[in-house]
Amino acid sequence: METNGNLIRKTFVGMMLINSISMLFGILCSMIDTIITGRFLGTDAVAAAGLCQPVILGLNALAMLFGPGLGVVCSGFIGKAMKDRVNQVFSVTMAAVVVLFAVVSVLLYAAAPAIANALGGGAGGAIVSMTADYLRGYALGVLPTQLSMTMAGLMMLDNDKLTAMVQMLTVLLCDVAFDLLNVLVFHGGMRGMALATSLSQVVGLLVILTHFLRKNRILHFTLRNLKLHDLREVMHNGIPNLLTLGGQMVRSLSFNFILLTMIGSGAVAALTVGNTAFSFVASILMGAGISTSTLSSLLYGEEDRDGLVNVLRASLRSAVSAFAVFTVLLVVFAEPVARLFLESGSGEELRQSARFIRFITIQTLLATPSYSLTGAYLGVKKLRMNCIIAVLRDCVIPVVCAWLMARMFGLGGFEMSMIVSMVLLLAFCVAVPWVKNRRFPGSLGDMLMLPDSFGPAAGEVYAASISTMEDVMAASQEIQRFCRAQGAAPKLSSLASLFVEEIAKNTVTHGFGTGRRGSIDLRLILREDKKVIRFRDNARPFNPVEWLEKNHPDDPTSCIGIRMIVAMAQDVNYVSAVGWNNLMITL
Repeated sequence: METNGNLIRKTFVGMMLINSISMLFGILCSMIDTIITGRFLGTDAVAAAGLCQPVILGLNALAMLFGPGLGVVCSGFIGKAMKDRVNQVFSVTMAAVVVLFAVVSVLLYAAAPAIANALGGGAGGAIVSMTADYLRGYALGVLPTQLSMTMAGLMMLDNDKLTAMVQMLTVLLCDVAFDLLNVLVFHGGMRGMALATSLSQVVGLLVILTHFLRKNRILHFTLRNLKLHDLREVMHNGIPNLLTLGGQMVRSLSFNFILLTMIGSGAVAALTVGNTAFSFVASILMGAGISTSTLSSLLYGEEDRDGLVNVLRASLRSAVSAFAVFTVLLVVFAEPVARLFLESGSGEELRQSARFIRFITIQTLLATPSYSLTGAYLGVKKLRMNCIIAVLRDCVIPVVCAWLMARMFGLGGFEMSMIVSMVLLLAFCVAVPWVKNRRFPGSLGDMLMLPDSFGPAAGEVYAASISTMEDVMAASQEIQRFCRAQGAAPKLSSLASLFVEEIAKNTVTHGFGTGRRGSIDLRLILREDKKVIRFRDNARPFNPVEWLEKNHPDDPTSCIGIRMIVAMAQDVNYVSAVGWNNLMITL
């Protein structure tokens, strides 16, 4: 038997929406910066901002070595109800982020002129000077930016959707206000634009820190039993994300070089507009990838093959359908979008920007499935496959195709290379599981390439989805028949049936509330070395063990059902994460 996937699908869509919107706010900051820069400071200033992009991508790549990996490792421990380990990993990682980016901030400020000269060789003295100004202003905000980036991704894991949303909205509003003050009042040029961004990130960090004033959070700072090998594990899981943004940095440098040598700074400005306009919807892909890896990591620890397939299915359907809509809109309205960024007199740059918007958007639509796959591969610990796809997608294939096709067909070849490169990537994503499994991947399970030994055998697991009282009684009876059919002792069979009836009935009656239809995913693993019932639901948060301790702990007549389960089970563990109640009962 298997669950119907409704709980995973609903949770994934909600998580993807939150992650995508949170990232969208950050992307909007960059977009608004570019719009205001182009409107008030001119095309050369937009080109200077484009030359800074590889540096910013490099810094974000360094942060990605910690943030997503931290989420994956914490998810694994949350899935095992190991709260102390969650906080040890969280604390040692945040300490490392503070030290690292404090040093990076100082180095970037000192080296800004030299970096600007290296990036802008051949672009002209004025553009190089503006590039250096921007880098120095941006350096002052490196630490708060990367701290916010690292912590924001954990808010959903800690059941706090609101703080991450408020933080991003605050950063966006502050950035717009500070940008306008810079160009209209202080006339601070490119350095002022970067300082506006840095100051808005400081405000955003203060908002994120309010999360730690909440009493019911999982995450706490601690100095007890910190382990450096936890930091290595976080960084190990963050390598794919480092490679993704690192690859984008190399691609950005390569594309700037190709266009500077072939066309000139105007083409770099056009590409900057195209990338910035596209990034408005790229948040969908990043949200899908992060949500996929987080949920996959939770389910991988339980060896839940069906759950992993359901996560990948939900990710592909949500990301592809949403991105397809935005692709049509951007292709149709590319020229009006480009006009947002450039002055009306920038005729050739405007036309080229519109063309780049169309090609970049189609390119990324073709790449969309790879983001869901890399998220799933990260969750199921296939880091090598994740890294290979990331490097091929974000660097090797696009750069090689662009270089070859630009030399052969000029600017038109450069544009077409964007589409050709992603067709080659899709072929690679299908070819690897085809070779690995020795058959064409006809299902999503085949794409995950999980070994046959992964998860309990068919006769060792019972799974069902519960939404109503009728479902509760049916599952209670079925699980007892299942246990007897597998040769379990009569006492264990009765206990399993009783536990399911008590917990699921309580959730349906009190957790979902009147008029609300929720979902419970029930899973029993019945092996010689492991006999566990797992309840997972999207009802109101409720920890039965903690509730029993706080409410009439000495009254034997109260809370009979919960008291009986705690007394008769070997162990009961509860964790609330990603909007789920996770209750594990060891028989």
